Amino acid sequence: MNIENYFKHETALINDCKIGEGSKIWAFANLYGCEIGKDCMIGSHVEIQNKVKIGDKVRVQSHSFICSLVTIEDYALIFHGVMFINDLLKNGMSQDPKDWFPTLVKKGAIIGTHSTIFPVTIGEYATVGAGSVVTKSVPDYAVVVGNPARIIKYKEH
Repeated sequence: MNIENYFKHETALINDCKIGEGSKIWAFANLYGCEIGKDCMIGSHVEIQNKVKIGDKVRVQSHSFICSLVTIEDYALIFHGVMFINDLLKNGMSQDPKDWFPTLVKKGAIIGTHSTIFPVTIGEYATVGAGSVVTKSVPDYAVVVGNPARIIKYKEH
């Protein structure tokens, strides 16, 4: 008998995923072929595709889309409606994984509401302002905003 050690809302769809202890998956979330760490929160109407790895204590707020080949490290915060993109060659239409590119969101990063993240690296404890379009990697502790996102300052650490 397999006893789940996480909370799953009755309307969430989970297929072939590894989900860590204490995590919560809310209404109408759609997860398949991904790994979710311990004590995470996956909001309502979130889609997480195969080959996604999410660390411990990560929050993914409602209506976000995390495509294949995204890795999100521990303590990151993904606000509402964040969209990740992995296909740059065919405008998101390729079904062939050889056309896809990876994205890395490092430990403690914050990505603001309605941001779009291209295949880049978001540095440790970096912040992406709401509505930003990130087309280039973001250094550790940087704060970026705009379309395209540009560094406006660095956080003290």
